[in-house]
Formats: sequence, C-alpha cells, structure tokens
Amino acid sequence: MQSIYTQTALVADALSLGPHWVYNQSKLKRLYPNGIDTYSPPISNYHPNKTAGDFTHYGDQTLLLYKVLAKSNAFSKEIWQKEWLDSMSQYKGYVDSATRETIKNQGLQPSGSHDLAGAARLAPLLDLELDLRATITAAREQTSLTHGDPGVADAAEFYVRAIYAIKGGSTRADALEQASKQGDYTSLNVQAHLNQARLAQGKDILSAAADIGLTCHLTEAFPLSLFFALQTDLSLMECISLNGLAGGDTSARSLLFALLFTHENIQEIQALFSQLPHKETLLTNIESTSEMSTSPTLTVSAGSNSVSIPTEQGTLAGVLEVPEEQPKAYALFAHCFTCGKDFLPEKRITQRLAKQGIATLRIDFRGLGHSEGEFSETSFLTNIEDLISASQWLETHFQAPKLLIGHSLGGAAVLATAAFIPSTKAISTIGAPAEPAHVKHLFEAYIPEIMSQGSAEVLLAGRRFVIGKTFLDDLEGLEHLSQIRKLKGIDKLIMHAPGDTTVALRSAGEIYSALSHPKSFISLAGADHLLMQPGKAEYVADLISLWSSSALEIDSF
Repeated sequence: MQSIYTQTALVADALSLGPHWVYNQSKLKRLYPNGIDTYSPPISNYHPNKTAGDFTHYGDQTLLLYKVLAKSNAFSKEIWQKEWLDSMSQYKGYVDSATRETIKNQGLQPSGSHDLAGAARLAPLLDLELDLRATITAAREQTSLTHGDPGVADAAEFYVRAIYAIKGGSTRADALEQASKQGDYTSLNVQAHLNQARLAQGKDILSAAADIGLTCHLTEAFPLSLFFALQTDLSLMECISLNGLAGGDTSARSLLFALLFTHENIQEIQALFSQLPHKETLLTNIESTSEMSTSPTLTVSAGSNSVSIPTEQGTLAGVLEVPEEQPKAYALFAHCFTCGKDFLPEKRITQRLAKQGIATLRIDFRGLGHSEGEFSETSFLTNIEDLISASQWLETHFQAPKLLIGHSLGGAAVLATAAFIPSTKAISTIGAPAEPAHVKHLFEAYIPEIMSQGSAEVLLAGRRFVIGKTFLDDLEGLEHLSQIRKLKGIDKLIMHAPGDTTVALRSAGEIYSALSHPKSFISLAGADHLLMQPGKAEYVADLISLWSSSALEIDSF
C-alpha cells in the first residue's frame, strides 16, 4: 500500500495544528509575521498536550485509518468501525462532539454532525488505489461512521472525484468543475458552493475567507476549502500558510484541499514529511506519545462553584451555578465591559437561572477579576477566545452550553461567538451595542495616547485600567453586524432598556434587523443599563428562562 496521499494529509494537518481553532486573524498575523512555513505548537487550548509536528485529532484519525487499511490492503466498514471505537474510546487528545456521540452509540449510529471533518480523513483510501466507484463507496462509509449528515458524505465523494480527475490529467479548476457535475450528491449543493468560491477569487484572501466563514460547519468549511483549492497562482505551502492565517478550522480544510496538490508536489511533500517527528515508524504505528484516556468529570455541588479553566494564555476564573436537581441545560454568561464575573447583576442573573434548572457558567475575561493575563493585551477578539475556551471546558467536564447570554459588550461577544460553539440553540443579549467599537467612546480622549504610546491608563466606572493598542487594532475593520447575519437555526432574544443612557435603544433595533428569524425583542422598561434596580436582574433571568425553554426543549419554572 502506497502512502503519498496520507503523507500529504498528515503534513497539511501538522502545519495546521499551530493556528487550529484560533479565530483572531489579527493575533495570527502577529504570531506568524512570515506566514506558516514550519511545524509549530498549538496556540489554542484545544490541544494542550500536543507539540510542534504532532497532529490534531483529525490527523490522528487519518493515521489510524491508514494503519487499519495497511493490515489487509483493503477497506472494510465493519473493521473500521471496530478499530475506530477501540482506539477513540481511549483517546486523550481533543474529543469532538461527533466522536463522543458515536462512542456513546457504540458506532451503531453516527452523530448528526455536519462538520467537514468526517470527510477530511479520506486520504488513506486514495492510497489503496481502488477504482473510482469503490473509493467513493469507501469514502462515504468511513465518513458516515461518525458524521450522519449526508452532506458530509457528499463532500467526501466530491473530493474523491476531483482527485481522480486530476490523476487523469485535469487541472485543479477543471477537476473541481467535473466533480461538481458528475457526483450523486443528495444533500450538498456542490455547484452553489463552487460558485461561491469562484466569486471570492481575486479578493484579499484573508478577508474573503472570513466572509465565507471559518467554522467547522460544512456550509462554511467546504466552500472555503474550494476557495483555497482554486488559488492556482499559489503553491501548496502558500495555500496552507494562508489557510492557517485565515484561522478557524484550519485542519479539516487543509486535509482536503492539499490532496488536490499532491500529484504536482510529491517531492516537496516527501521532504516536509521527512521533517515530522518519528517519521521512521509513523505510518506503521500510532505514535506512542498519543494521549489516551478521557478527561475526568468534575464534582460540583448545588449552588456557586468556583472553577479554574486552563488555556494557553493562562487560567480563566469562573463560577458555575448549579441547580439543586439535575440541570436541564447548561448556559454560558459573558459579563459587561470591565465588569467581571462577580459584578452583582451578573451574579443575580446566573444564580436565578440555576434556580430555574439551568446550570450557568460565568467567567472573568482574561486580565480581569481573578483570571490571569494583562488587561492591556486583551480585546473583543480575545473575549471571544475566552468564551470558546469556557465552552470547551463545559463540554469536556459537563455538557456543551446550549444557551449563551451576554450583558452589554458581552452581548456582542456571545453573538460573535455562537458560530464557533456548535451546541448553541439560543442566544440572549442584554443592552448590547450594535458594534463592539461602541465602547471606544468610554475612553475617546485617550485614543491618541494609546495609538502613539501603545497603551494608556484610563478611568472607567471609578477604576483604572490600562487599554492597549491591541484593543483598538482588533476593532478595526470588524464587521460585526454582517457576521451575525450568518447565524441560522438559533433562537435569538434581544433585551434592552428604552431609557438606557449607555447604549442607546437604536442598537437593539440594528441588531434585531441584522438577525434572521427566529428572533424576539423584549423591552426592559424601567431598567438602567447595568440592571442595578432591585429585582431587575432576577426579572431578566426569569424572562430568559421562560423564553429559552422551547429552543432548549426543557420545562420552564
């Protein structure tokens, strides 16, 4: 059994590990000023025990499939199911929701996941050198072990067809067109996604990538993978580098589009593969450094539980409010600008939600309260990273959050974060600004000093904070309303006080207009921006509990 396609996939995955699941393009530019041209350790906290040259969980599963196929030089759906379950039930790297659900169902039923990652493992099947129809069947079957959305299997067939067309002498662009017309695609509108990728050609690559979408979801990851495949003037390494700098689910995309470059880049791929650790035994043994076993479940009691959330940037401090009975659902709460998790209205809201049966985690954003980090190095985009980390922590130890709630700037943050938390069913904002840049008016007089000196100490709500240039840089060009227009299939509740003198009511109207249905608006008559009046925070929590019960499929009160 040959291995060149598997080598391509593993090289692409290892190069994508560093920026994997980092959605802050400004941060990626700062950390990779010369692009991504070598193996690097992960920046995000999703792969805490990985080092430079290791693979993501996608790459590890690709390597596992190669090992299974190499035993018999053939693909068997039943053998793949057994070997995958035996290995992934003990896997200690990041375990995504598709893997967890498939393990829970003992491989008898896939998850409902519509992430591109299921299709991204297919490289070893190409190394079997089966005929086209047999490879398509095997690609669909290996994908459907874990990903039940038929569109993901359609994506696997599409890539197999495109690769075989290239092997037959077609250019990448022609191969993609042929594959779009020849496949039996039941759920994926391949032609529409290919046209979307074509229309984005010629634009700034990173901006175009952000417009298409950076998440794992098929509707964003698939057309974005085609976008990079169509960069005919760029080399494989340049495409992998730009894909990494785009951020988001860098790995699933690169695992697939890199395969289209294999035929013309064999020597470069083999050279890159030779630089991987343990290259001598890589394709015959799963690395002995692969981490096995699952994350422990934390023990908490009813009421307020202080928790620590480790991230690559330092530990986040949080409080998990737990109901007396088994939680009906889990929620994640984002506090207002500079407020912190211990701000009284935030405590009252989350504690009240727990009384309604919704376990709620509130955190201090980095640099605030008891969380590590320097506030001067934070920004709206780092707030999003912190919320993603908190969501992943909840998912690992308890249950992924279905409800996201944000107060003021925290409201803008949960709207921006929802696309990166697939479990989200409902979002509620309280007094949120239509654009995160709104907060600049709080320290407008200091902006010249911040821009010239790199930071400035400002007085906000009677406390002194150091605002850094990073905060302003990350707000520059942030197209918040255009991004939240993409939130589909999630219930949204916009709450705002008509007399809010900090964030005007018109912000609620702008947000509401930008969002798609289902959406609702509730006027918080008589409340101020910070909900300081007696009973207002509890009232807001009761409204959220009642409103969200349908989306979360729980009983309220």
